Amino acid sequence: MRLFNLEPPDVQQLTQALQEADRLAQACCEGHLLSGTLQDLPILQRVIEQFPAHTLNPQQVQAIAAALGRVLLHEQEGADWVIVQGAHQRGFAIRRLGTLHWISPQGALCSHLHGQAAPNLRRVFASMKERLNPPALAA
Repeated sequence: MRLFNLEPPDVQQLTQALQEADRLAQACCEGHLLSGTLQDLPILQRVIEQFPAHTLNPQQVQAIAAALGRVLLHEQEGADWVIVQGAHQRGFAIRRLGTLHWISPQGALCSHLHGQAAPNLRRVFASMKERLNPPALAA
């Protein structure tokens, strides 16, 4: 896996994903807007509860993941969006600056959605934050 800084087309794609997340939140949660803070977690939870995991299209999953990542960035100092690219995939990730620690919000969300009957975004968020802040960094 290689990490890259966002280029203008990546920024545009991320912006579009966040706009889609706002549309989903408004449609599913009586017009609520997302703020990029922890207050978004219950709103996003309600959004994913409206759709069985297998009915979410890739754009909706990316949108929810981008919104979840934005919350993580708000709560995590010293982190930023990057592009992670492997042999067959390219996507958004959040990297803790000055380290090799990164997390793909979309990967974390997809693993959680497909691995559990009752998705819990607070658990996904806590796991993502822990991945960026492993115990070795606390020492």
